[in-house]
Amino acid sequence: MTVTVHEIGKMPNGEIAEQIVIENKNGHKIGVTNWGATWQFFKTNDNQDLMVGLHTTDKLWEQAYSVGDVIGRVGNRITGAKFTLNGKTYHLKDNELGNALHGGKDNFSNQMWDYTIDQATNSVTFTTTMTEEIDHFPGTMPTSVTYTFSDDDEVSLTFSAESDEDTLFNPTSHGYFNPAGIDTDARDLNLQIHSQRRLELRPEDTTPTGNFLDNANTPFDFNEPTRIGDNLAKLDGPYDVKFDNAFEINQVAGRPAAVVSDPKSGRSIEVYSDRNAIIFFIADPEVAYHEGDREWFDKHPYNAIALEAQTLSDAINHEGFGDIVLPAGKKQTYRTVYKFKNLD
Repeated sequence: MTVTVHEIGKMPNGEIAEQIVIENKNGHKIGVTNWGATWQFFKTNDNQDLMVGLHTTDKLWEQAYSVGDVIGRVGNRITGAKFTLNGKTYHLKDNELGNALHGGKDNFSNQMWDYTIDQATNSVTFTTTMTEEIDHFPGTMPTSVTYTFSDDDEVSLTFSAESDEDTLFNPTSHGYFNPAGIDTDARDLNLQIHSQRRLELRPEDTTPTGNFLDNANTPFDFNEPTRIGDNLAKLDGPYDVKFDNAFEINQVAGRPAAVVSDPKSGRSIEVYSDRNAIIFFIADPEVAYHEGDREWFDKHPYNAIALEAQTLSDAINHEGFGDIVLPAGKKQTYRTVYKFKNLD
């Protein structure tokens, strides 16, 4: 097991981005960077990359699809970029259609994180401190994210935070995966999500209405392994229609919340979570630079999916979605594990 560091380059704000590469005994590698504590790649020992990532400072700075980002303080959308806590209404920095997406404008992914390496555990821990001045959430909140890569080809992400005031904490990871390799069509992957229902979303801005919808006998039914493209073809929408939905997870001890697999190679990625939801999103993130370009889209199909483990979206504004309040002085820790299977 080895951990190495090299410089990526200087960010537009003058800070130096570095990449930390963790290799396990099997010769597989993951790459992460101190800019945003971002997950950049998972490469097999035969150099097959199973994640879409950003590798230059300009892309890391400007990117629109949260590629590989650690997300927070709160994952997904907060409606109207506002919430009420302890009788006070907080107004966040909206960054999408008047809502706060993934923590708003100045979120986890827009920070340079400090880090420490633990060679003994094959891990790297990133740390930063969020303040109300930075992101408009209440409280000063020291935060850490630890990536650990085991010899069993498991990548665990451990998110921890503690605040001096009551605040919100609902982090996640926005890695984009394709067990067939990132140069292949993600519609040919099989997906299983252990979920009976999903959030109903407003079509104009993808925020929750507060209601649930049943998945059975709809394009959103992935309770059994299903070719993604078969269900995608059943969706109504434009030529680049996407899944971008919050699935409520039926948690069973020892069972993954979701599994994405490649029927050709046999490779798969199992997602284990201690949360009540998975956000399933499919895209070629480069489409952000080609919006409305049908010709480009036809030549560059969906090449990866994100499976974001978190508490249900906009939970602070909807009773019964889950508790994302972090009480002052309490340390909260969440853990997501990605088990990569049949790599050799």
